[in-house]
Formats: sequence, C-alpha cells, structure tokens
Amino acid sequence: MKNNITIKGWKVSEIIMAIYIAAVLVGMPLFVTNAYYNINVDKYYYYCGVCVLLIPVLILKILERPSIKAFFRNLTLADKALLVYWVIAGLSTVLSDYVYESFWGNEGRFSGLFLMTIYVIAYFVISRCYRPSPVCLYAGMAAACLAFGFGVTDYLSMDIFHFKEEMLQEQLHKFMSTVGNINFYASYAGLIAGAAAAIYTTWEKKLGAVIWFFLMTASFVGVVVGNSDSAYLGLGVLFGFLPLYLFKNSQGIRRYLMMISSFLLAAAFYKWCAIQYADTIMLPSGFNRMIVNMDSFFMVCVAFWIITAIVYGVDYKLHRQKAAFGKKAQIIWGIFLLVVIAGIAGIIIDANLLGHGDKYGSLYNIVVFNDHWGTNRGFAWRKAIENYSKFPLMRKILGYGPETFGILSFFHDLQESAMFSGELFDNAHNEYLQFLITIGPIATGAYTLFLALSVRDMLKCHCSPYIVGMGFAVAGYAVQALVNINQPTSTPILWTFLGMGIAEYRRSILQNKEEFIDIDKKEE
Repeated sequence: MKNNITIKGWKVSEIIMAIYIAAVLVGMPLFVTNAYYNINVDKYYYYCGVCVLLIPVLILKILERPSIKAFFRNLTLADKALLVYWVIAGLSTVLSDYVYESFWGNEGRFSGLFLMTIYVIAYFVISRCYRPSPVCLYAGMAAACLAFGFGVTDYLSMDIFHFKEEMLQEQLHKFMSTVGNINFYASYAGLIAGAAAAIYTTWEKKLGAVIWFFLMTASFVGVVVGNSDSAYLGLGVLFGFLPLYLFKNSQGIRRYLMMISSFLLAAAFYKWCAIQYADTIMLPSGFNRMIVNMDSFFMVCVAFWIITAIVYGVDYKLHRQKAAFGKKAQIIWGIFLLVVIAGIAGIIIDANLLGHGDKYGSLYNIVVFNDHWGTNRGFAWRKAIENYSKFPLMRKILGYGPETFGILSFFHDLQESAMFSGELFDNAHNEYLQFLITIGPIATGAYTLFLALSVRDMLKCHCSPYIVGMGFAVAGYAVQALVNINQPTSTPILWTFLGMGIAEYRRSILQNKEEFIDIDKKEE
C-alpha cells in the first residue's frame, strides 16, 4: 500500500529531502562552534547529524514501494561501480589490522568506512528521492556568497570574527572563512565556482542569467582569495572543457567570453588588493603570484571585456543572439584543447625526463616534480608509492583500511619525514593515491569510474542548466582531488551534488527508456 501523503503537491519524503539538501549546502560551509579549533570535528558531527534526516526519507520511500529491489531498481553502471567501491572498502576494513581506526577514520579526517557508508547511502537516497527544486541550490549559493565574503575579509587580514586571535603566526594563513583549512576552502570554492559558471553559461532567460552571473563572479572571487593552486585545477577543467558543451551556438560563445571576463575581473580585484594592502594581506603564491607579478594584467582584463562587449554588440546587430554553428566551433576548440594538452605534456616531459626544468624560470616549481613540489606533496607521493610497492599481495589488493595512511606513515616514514620537512604526513594529499594505499586498486578504480560515468551521464542530459552545473562541479572536484583529500568539509557537498545531478538525470532520461519500467504500474 502506497504512502500518498502530500502537502501542496509535495510528498512528505520530498519535503524532508529538500530540508536535508538545504541543511547540507547551507550548514556545511557556515557551521562553526569554536573558531578554527576542532572545526573539522564540528563539521563532521554536523553532517552526521543532518544525515539523520535521510532515515525518514528512506522509510517513507520503502513504504511507497515495499521492496528493496524496487528502490534499487535499474542500477546504472555508475551505481554498480559505487557499490563495488563500498563493498571493497568494507572488506578492507574488516580485514584490516586497524579495524577501529578504519571504521571511524579517527586517525585521519574521519573519512573511514562509517562516513563512506553515509556518503553512499546519501547518494542513493538523494538520486532516488530528490525532487529538483531551485530553492535548495539558491540557498546553498547564498551561503557560499557569505563564506566567500568572509574569505575576502580574511584575505585582507581583517579577522572580523576574531577566529585567529590566539593562533600561532605560522598558522594564520592556513585557515580561511568559516570553512577552515585553506585547501578544504579551495575544494569548496572550486565546487561552487564550477556549478555557478556552468549554470550561468547554459541559462536561457535573461533575469536568471544575470543572477547567476553575479553568483559566478562571487565564486571566482572566492577562488582567487583562497590563494591555493588546487582550486585552479578545477577551473582549468571548466575553462577547457565547457566550450565542448557550449560552442554549438553564438549564445554559448558569448557566455563563455563573459565567464572568462568575470574571472579576470575577480583576479584583477585580487591583484589590486595585493598592491594596495601589500603590508597586511597574505603573500600570493603559485598562480596568484603570477597574476600579481604580471605588469600588463589590468590591460589584459580590460581588453578581454572590450572584446566581449564587441562580440555581444555584433551578435545583437546581426540578430544572431542564438545562431546555430553545428559542431564546427566545438571541433575547432577540441583541436585547440588537444594542442594545449600536448604542449603541457611536452613541457612536463622536457622539465622532468629530459632535465630542462631550469629554463622555465618562475614556472620551475610548477612543472618540475620533485620532493618539494606542491608544498612537499612530491615527498608524500614518493614515499606512498615506495611503501605500497613493499606491501604483501593481499594488502596491495585491499590496502590496510580507510584512513590508515597516517598510521602507515608513522611506521615507515617517521624519521625521514622529520628530517625532510619536520612534519609527518597523515594523508597522501591526493585522493586517488590515498585510496590506492588504504583500500586498494579495485576500490580506487571503481570510485574513479563512478565519478567519470556520473559526469558523463549528467553532461549528456540537456534538460536543465542545473544538471550541467552539477556535472562540471563534480568534474572539477575529480581533477582537484589529484592534489587534495577526502574530508568532511567539502566532500559532503560533492556527494550532495552527485545525488542532485543524477536525480535529474534519472527523471529526464532513464524513466523515459523502455527498459526502465514504471514499477508503480507494474505493482497495480
């Protein structure tokens, strides 16, 4: 018997689901109890508490369709890959020498089997029960704007919440906004920027486009003030691959130019602040240092805005606001993208394998992979691979359990880490390498396949700008994860976006196919 209780056309389960989504998107970036002290613990417990809302949703859904088979019907290849990832992670935990630590993740960032399980459950519940509503996403974007605003004040060393008053000097620039660790902030900002930019560029109506333009610009400001190169990896995916989706008509090209102009404006703001408040702000690093040191950057920004205005004016004059180009522009951009990728690969090979890194000057620290690369990430990666090569066969397949990287590092790398950097790495600073070491290649491959297939499914669905936004947000996160880690600050946002995007995909595509039979009719 079905549970058909509705409120203004919404099922009770759908209302609870919307509350859950809003609580995650709003609460995760903003929830703080005691400044930066135990902020990861705070967000972990907040997320776990919010996930209690998934229980009544799941119960109500089962009452609607009283069968586990009905709930998990028509699993996609991505869904199956996710289940493989979770099962192997569970097996790795059960067979671990550190079962307690693997389950709870208390020796790392709490990303043990328990939190993994919550993520998997959240994904399946959201993707099956979420009723697409812009309200939840707009609430999340409003929260993001607040977090980015606080990020700007921290960049200017204003510390309006006095979070940093009792911190050591060397720790001041490692935390930002209400998000916490600067790398976690970068991961969060990258997710939001990817979603906002993709939604703006694919939005049809003018008023909505204007709103999303401002949300996109705010997110770009959030990225640049974060002063972390990891966020730029996500933007690289956005800037490089979005044209393959957009360049089918003139509107897509105009919106892309406006997106680039928006980013340059945000970067110009960063550079202006760096000049005006040089004595008080955090010193720029990596890509931001290149922006600050580029004498002609303001001219480039102005020139790009002029070009964008000209393109808009010409299209308006010629009445081709949405002229179709077919696949020609997409093919041209694809060729250009391949050339750029080949060029980058050539530089990396030349700098590392051929030993010509010195000739790249200021780019040396970016293109040359050594122990000091990426704030000593190179050292962590090298030691992780060396340790993995010494694992017994079973541990190479299953790892030592989720979040055991720090334990392994303590036993294998304590002395060398102390001599090299004075610190012990409790994670790989690479999500995929972290999974390889802790849960093995099968689970790592399944997780990677799940992300790739989910992005593919979302981007091949042309029904809504929101689903495109979720797709590019996830794609950006997946690339950024090469230098970042799984943690209970931004990762819950990732899984929420995954569920939201796949929910729309299932509604618009899967349910229209003959093989996806309406179970309700079948039961009747």
